[in-house]
Amino acid sequence: MAARAAETAYGEPVWREGDTGLASVMALVGRLRSVVDRVEVAVAGQVVERGTPGGRGLGPVDWLVEAAGESAPRPDPRHAARVLAVAAACRPCAPGGEVFGAAFRSGAMPLDKAAQVAGFVRQVRGVGDLDAVAADVATLCSAACDDRDGRGLSSGELGRAIRFAVRLITPARDLEKDEDRLRMARALHKGPGPAGMSAYRLLLDPEGAAVLDAALSALSAPVSGPDGERDLRTAATRRADALLEVVRRGVSAPGETPKSEKAQVVVTIPLAHLLDGCRGAGLTMSGQLLSPAVVRRMACDARIIPMVLGSQGELLDLGRGQRLFTPAQRRAVWHRDQQCSYPGCTIPAGWCDVHHVRWWSRGGETNLTNGALLCGRHHTLVHHRDLTATVTDTGVTWHL
Repeated sequence: MAARAAETAYGEPVWREGDTGLASVMALVGRLRSVVDRVEVAVAGQVVERGTPGGRGLGPVDWLVEAAGESAPRPDPRHAARVLAVAAACRPCAPGGEVFGAAFRSGAMPLDKAAQVAGFVRQVRGVGDLDAVAADVATLCSAACDDRDGRGLSSGELGRAIRFAVRLITPARDLEKDEDRLRMARALHKGPGPAGMSAYRLLLDPEGAAVLDAALSALSAPVSGPDGERDLRTAATRRADALLEVVRRGVSAPGETPKSEKAQVVVTIPLAHLLDGCRGAGLTMSGQLLSPAVVRRMACDARIIPMVLGSQGELLDLGRGQRLFTPAQRRAVWHRDQQCSYPGCTIPAGWCDVHHVRWWSRGGETNLTNGALLCGRHHTLVHHRDLTATVTDTGVTWHL
């Protein structure tokens, strides 16, 4: 009945719908997709439990693809694999399976996030204590679920939380071996590209990626023309130009201080983890997780700025003493907001301005409780509409 209703709706001219009608249709589409995902996982679980694919000489993934493609285009095998992984994690015998299954069946945790948590269970099941894994699964599910009061972690945020949880569960000796192995696996390959160009393929460990991400982010933002025309370069082209600029500066003026504060790697890490070498990780602005040992080593040669939680080594509140936000204040705002603070915007922190929520010209102070990250577009929009916001220690809420 749902399939027939959807096909009937699809046959109606969409242009007749108003904006409200289109929004209502999309809300129903999202609801229907959630129901379909839950039904698909339930069926997949039964199929595996009964051994149905074996009767046709197929593996579970191939069976799901064939069955779903009986009267419609065949789904991507990777989607079928995600469905099977979620179905396996829902079983009561899996670590945290009952909590995981309840969160997914309620519809609050979508399939893509459920697949991420299921991957975590599969990754640490053989190396971590089962009770610890089950506790982490409960925490991750709670953070990933969407409720009526707000959204859960995004897929990117959930991925960072999972990587952190993996670090805490994995034995220390294994982590050290993994870091050494990844460092030795750094590689740069060159090959022929199209139209006489050269193709480079670069593999980096988290430490190397953090350094490169910070350098490229500072130089790859769109640049407007002299008359305000938009930058026509694609994001990939801007990153390539930024990489060449980094190399050009390094070759032409070795040893000079970096020209851009945005090119510095900022790592947030608890003070105890940095000093005592206990288990944990530092988080860079680009989402890379670094062990305390890596952070200490990088800090020694000043390639990073460690933003140590609990440290009071820098002046962060200048009141009316200075109009522009200092580098220390900018780093604190970057750490708090992570990206453009306007609802729904995902422009990274390195491309944003620090906006005076209460304008400087109206008596606003240059301090953290009056600063908010905004990308160029939303900075203009906030000024144009004279929007206000509430700033707390943990984020910014815009009053739209």
